[in-house]
Amino acid sequence: MSKHGRIVRRAALGTALAAAAALTIGGIAYADNINDTIEGLGAVTLVAGDSTSTGSAQVKVVPNNGDSDSGCNIDTNEHFVITFVTPAGVTASPASMSFSDCNVFQTVSFSAAAGAVDGTVTATITTNTTGAGSYNNNVQIPIDVTAPVVVVVDADGDGVPDASDNCPATANADQANADGDALGNACDTNSYAPKAGASPADGNGDEGSTLSTSGAFTDADGNDSLTITKVSGAGTVTDNGNGTWSWSHSTTDDATGTVVVQAADGEHLAASETFNWTASNVAPTVGPVTATHTSACAVSLNAPFTDPGTADTHTATISWGDSGTTNVAPATSAITGSHAYTANGTYTIGVSVTDDDGANGTGDASFATQNTPSALQQPINATGTRSSFKIGSTIPVKITVTGCDGGAVSTLTPTVTLTKLDPTPDNPLNEASLDTVATNGLQMRWSDTQYIYNLSTKLSQQTGAALTGGTYKVTVSDSSFFAPVSAQLDLRK
Repeated sequence: MSKHGRIVRRAALGTALAAAAALTIGGIAYADNINDTIEGLGAVTLVAGDSTSTGSAQVKVVPNNGDSDSGCNIDTNEHFVITFVTPAGVTASPASMSFSDCNVFQTVSFSAAAGAVDGTVTATITTNTTGAGSYNNNVQIPIDVTAPVVVVVDADGDGVPDASDNCPATANADQANADGDALGNACDTNSYAPKAGASPADGNGDEGSTLSTSGAFTDADGNDSLTITKVSGAGTVTDNGNGTWSWSHSTTDDATGTVVVQAADGEHLAASETFNWTASNVAPTVGPVTATHTSACAVSLNAPFTDPGTADTHTATISWGDSGTTNVAPATSAITGSHAYTANGTYTIGVSVTDDDGANGTGDASFATQNTPSALQQPINATGTRSSFKIGSTIPVKITVTGCDGGAVSTLTPTVTLTKLDPTPDNPLNEASLDTVATNGLQMRWSDTQYIYNLSTKLSQQTGAALTGGTYKVTVSDSSFFAPVSAQLDLRK
């Protein structure tokens, strides 16, 4: 055991002793000649920053006259307090201790934080006694701080200790780390963020069509590591699984929009690509336009139309060619209408279909009016009892013809034909025998207010011979007629 310090409190003898005997502080009497010392044992060795490394020393109070307790002047209720002053980084536990008797060891433990250095712990003494004398506080405990033993492990042999190696199992002396995370490029399967490729082309086309475009992203970790999705906009984006994508959008109307596509790798900031699309309006297509006679001067019109913009709405106008028009709203898949003309002629009927965007398609048809022949007139009964003529008679065949304005048409050359229906006449004679000049040929002639044809039964213009008994059909036709007219008659001997 070595003594690192001794503190002696000395007091004058004589009158001071008598005075001390009579001194009372706080109700406790203290003797003079208090000669006590502090003794610390041994030096302490610590390892800096190692919590498992601790050192300890033993400290006691001893009388000034040696280890004999006869010189111990610690009276009842009297005690010494020793406080330890440690160098930087060193901690004493406890930081202070109290002694109420001499020659009793107490243990103080020490530890050193990282960065602690060698030094000396100084023990200072205080007491609750008062009176003459002083304390010699020179007990010192040497502290020897050693550096911790560092074992450097470099499993991959790249010169970078495992403790600071971002790929301890894979040699990467450059410690490259593209994304700055805990793993270096050499052992990180997701080191790089995705990047956008060239700007995708805009997806343009006509309404009613399927628009399309495509694009690509890249990733240094491999393009197949990307997940590509649509962020916003119309249409469908397909991830092709290799960093490329395809977009399609089926349109029903003219419109525009913007689409944002992104690629993500599950770790880094996603990359995005943007493109615009336009579906242009297309005018409706009209046709074929069909104009059908419903009478000599009336027409029925049918004009189908198509529009690839199936969401469009339409209106239509029919121009009949005679300054008359018909508006159709809304117009559906076919435009229909009818019209009557009040003057003969050939008319161009125009149809215009306009969509809700103002684009229009047109179609037309030509329509020629026809003439209206009357029924066969007397002496042939067009209705009622069938006329019956005697063979040898000349039978006048008469009609009138009117145009769309109601006036007589006199410039035609209608044709008469005769068809035998039955060799046996049904009716007895009921018409007078006529003997007039037969018409030359088969065509009627205009006579004052009507067309006339004298049909001979003796030497018929129709057969070149005399007619025989039976039932006949007389027909008058012309290319300008809406329909031919006819009547039946009987011939008898």
